[in-house]
Amino acid sequence: MPWRRQPAHATELLAQWQALGQALDRDTPAWRTEGHRLVRSWARWPRAYHDTTHLWACLEHLRTLRTAQPGALQDPVAVELALWYHDAIYWPWSAHNEERSADWAVRFLRSQSLPEALVTQVRQHILDTRHQPGPLTDDALWVVDIDLAILGQSPAVYDRFERNVRREYFFVRWPRYVAGRSAVLRGFLDRPRIYGTEAFHERHEATARQNLERALTALQTPPRP
Repeated sequence: MPWRRQPAHATELLAQWQALGQALDRDTPAWRTEGHRLVRSWARWPRAYHDTTHLWACLEHLRTLRTAQPGALQDPVAVELALWYHDAIYWPWSAHNEERSADWAVRFLRSQSLPEALVTQVRQHILDTRHQPGPLTDDALWVVDIDLAILGQSPAVYDRFERNVRREYFFVRWPRYVAGRSAVLRGFLDRPRIYGTEAFHERHEATARQNLERALTALQTPPRP
C-alpha cells in the first residue's frame, strides 16, 4: 500500500537497505519487502523525532565514521543492522520498544539464514539503545553514541529535537511530562561522560551538556496556551 505522504529520505533509505542486502548476498524480494516494511514503521504516527529522519541521521553518522575511521568497527554490518532496527517499533507509551524491535530483527534475520552470531550481536546492540547505565565495549559504544548524537548538535537542532519529543508525548500532561523529561535529562548529565567513544566525546560532549542544561531550564517555563 502506498504511503499517504512520502516519508523523509524514503528513497535514499530504501536504496541503502538494498545495498546492505547486496553486501550480504540477500538482495531478494523478501529483503526489499522488509525495507519497505521498516521505512513504513519508522514513519508511523505518532513519531515526530524517532522517525525516518532520525534513522537517516544515524546511518549518516555511521557512513561518516566508516569513511573517517576505517577499521574502527569490529562488525560494521551488525552495527548497520542494529541502527536500522533500533527504533523499528516505537510507541511512546510503551516501555518495551527496544525489546520488540530486537525481536523483529531476530525474526527477520533468522529467516534470511544469516549467521546466528550476527543475529545475536544485532539483538544486543538494539537492547543497548535503552541507554541504561552500565559498561559498554567495542561496537556497542559506537551504536549508543550514534543514537545519542542529537544531544550534541547545534542549539537550534537540539531545540527542535526537544519540541519533537514533546509532540510524541502529547498525551502526557505538562507537570508529569516536566518531571519525567527532567529525570531523563538529569540522568544523562549525572553520568561521568555522555559519550563512550573518544571521537564523540571530544566532538559533542561539551555541547551536549550545554543543551541538556538549557533544556532543563526551559522545562521550568510553562508552555504557552
